[in-house]
Amino acid sequence: MSRRDPLADIRVLDLSRLIPGALASRKLADLGADVVKVEQPGRGDYLRQVRPIIGGASVWHHLLNRGKRSIALDLLSASGLEQFNRLVAKADVLIESARPGRWKQLGLDLDAVRRRHPALVVCSISGFGQTGPWRDLPSHGKNMDALAGVMPIVDDGQSAPRMSLGLYASLGSEAAGLNAAFAILAAVHGARSSGTGAWLDISCWDSAVEMNRAAMAIQAATGASFEQQRGEAPLYALYRTSDDGLVLFAAIEFKFFERFCVGIGRPDLLTEWRSDGELDFGDDGLRNTLEPIFAERTASQWQQHFLDWDVTGCQVMDPRRLLGEPHLAERGLLIDGEPGLPPTVLDPVRFADSGERVGTGRRPAPELGADEAVVLHEWLETT
Repeated sequence: MSRRDPLADIRVLDLSRLIPGALASRKLADLGADVVKVEQPGRGDYLRQVRPIIGGASVWHHLLNRGKRSIALDLLSASGLEQFNRLVAKADVLIESARPGRWKQLGLDLDAVRRRHPALVVCSISGFGQTGPWRDLPSHGKNMDALAGVMPIVDDGQSAPRMSLGLYASLGSEAAGLNAAFAILAAVHGARSSGTGAWLDISCWDSAVEMNRAAMAIQAATGASFEQQRGEAPLYALYRTSDDGLVLFAAIEFKFFERFCVGIGRPDLLTEWRSDGELDFGDDGLRNTLEPIFAERTASQWQQHFLDWDVTGCQVMDPRRLLGEPHLAERGLLIDGEPGLPPTVLDPVRFADSGERVGTGRRPAPELGADEAVVLHEWLETT
């Protein structure tokens, strides 16, 4: 086991479909775990078919299933279920993302699996959790965010409201994948210490709600939303620039606001600071003063000013602009893919001393069932 592969002694069977389970198991694979996707013969995880298709499979499949191996098992057949039971006896972790109770309806009793293998960690990822009035509600990404109160909505009151697609994924799905990976590692550690595994109930909705923890706590404690208490907040707001771009201005600490005022040659604006403390979001009228100031220069010019003046602020990026940014290249977060394949976005975890990122050099996402013979040989010692 090396620092690059700290989870090399962990075996994971991944029965999940779509983003949350795939992200969780990819996090484990990036750290060296042996992750085997158990997929439906002929179709596989339909994450493979989510558009756009590049290199014969979905971009999502390329991004989230790298570093894993794939076997095709029909878990509705006696032979497929028998093969699965042999494999799960060798596994440390089982990940699944069916609706609560669905596997039992199909003949795979997870309670019975855990009784046979008490050290096994089972991670069940679902839209709304294993309990509660919404547990059986079908879920796809954004409806989990909507019910958690975190879905960005574009609604100008004139055209039909629409979802903001800036993230291209739901917050709940992303957060659930991260929470699942973290919880799995903790549960495996506990299982190896005590001999007793765990059944983890990871809800995408729970994950989205928890991300909005401050708004929930403020509403519960005060009866008012954060927006109602804060007001318009011109010192933490978006402004239009001369090239029709946007910058986020975030000078809510006095030292940053002071540097900004000096930088633009307007020290007189320091009288607009209303707080007796360290933080101030500004009074509503201040926006009328700041809007024409930001409109004098381009977004990239403001980005450089914020760097030069040591002020919290930035231009608002989109993926097209981001791809050309030197900071992205310097960080080594994105590397070119093989010919005909999309680029690889590496894990955000980076070793500072070497500059290497977790997941560097992992095998590309597998073809459906491509690793069946090798996995059965290595896990079950078959010939």
